[in-house]
Amino acid sequence: MNNLSLILLTKNESEKLKGWGNWIKKILPLNEIIVIDDNSTDETIKIVKSWKDKNLSVKTYIHSLNNNFSDQRQFALSKTKNDWIIFLDADETLPPSTINYLNHLHLKDNHSYIFHRNLIYLNHTLKYGQCLEDKPIRLFNKFEGQFSGRVHEVWESQSRQIDTHQYINHYSFDSLNIFLKKINLYSTIRAQELFEKHHHSNLFQIISYPFFKFIHLYFIKLGFLDGIPGIIISLSMSFGSFLTRSKLWHLQQK
Repeated sequence: MNNLSLILLTKNESEKLKGWGNWIKKILPLNEIIVIDDNSTDETIKIVKSWKDKNLSVKTYIHSLNNNFSDQRQFALSKTKNDWIIFLDADETLPPSTINYLNHLHLKDNHSYIFHRNLIYLNHTLKYGQCLEDKPIRLFNKFEGQFSGRVHEVWESQSRQIDTHQYINHYSFDSLNIFLKKINLYSTIRAQELFEKHHHSNLFQIISYPFFKFIHLYFIKLGFLDGIPGIIISLSMSFGSFLTRSKLWHLQQK
């Protein structure tokens, strides 16, 4: 059984992390947690340090995000001692079936492992729309790829991708206010990234990108089957697309 290192990015996550102590130590191959904290002012660091025991090393590093999630995760990788890495966000948990899968998994070189995410949004579990596309690589060998994208970062690798058919519970946003703040932040980072790559925005894109984003999520990906939460998240994601293209246009005018 290969030892695993977990990398976790945090910033004022104390409320979300309180329940982690109940399940994180049940992942038997896990012997190291690397926490990269973006200057938290709550009890995040105190909580993660409480997980440490004779079988589990917990190391924390204060490192500013600087609007680049990939760089933050690459920094985390540089601090790990194991080759095999699993990464989670503070608003995610692993159900017993996924923990059992990890405890019996024989990892293979040149393989990376895909997990599905159950999106719990506004206290409703969504099954369609955005969820149908939410199948990230979350377990991999750190020498076989790298993170890409300043926001909504992904692991890029030429390794063979294995669909585990296992789930991560993603407890998204408890309120629209928090969700909209995140959309505002992410759209700013994404617009800056596109601008630096010499992408351009115009009136047609500002109108069409949000429109087709909504059509894609709500109708093509069946988001309407999730009821009111389905239309809320589809419109919110569409609004995020509108903000990104609008902010990109604004950057062009400077």
